Amino acid sequence: MSRIKTEQLQDILCLQGELDVHSLNDLWSTQNTILNSVKYIDVGQLTRVDSSGLATLIYFCNKYDVKLKGINPQLQTLITLYDLQPVINV
Repeated sequence: MSRIKTEQLQDILCLQGELDVHSLNDLWSTQNTILNSVKYIDVGQLTRVDSSGLATLIYFCNKYDVKLKGINPQLQTLITLYDLQPVINV
């Protein structure tokens, strides 16, 4: 059972659920399809993001030139702790 759900609304990819080591396979296998036509990834409905999920978001931001929207305080804390503001599109 997937722990991550995706929905595309125009040029925004909305992620919902848990973005962690257990749910990444779903995103990796569909990344070319779901990320080619988006400009933003809305992470506001993510309930949990671990370090592998954060690494994936950074990879997507850089590879597909997308920006993150809806960053919650917990994810912002991870971004700050790892000093990733310069490499992540917000």
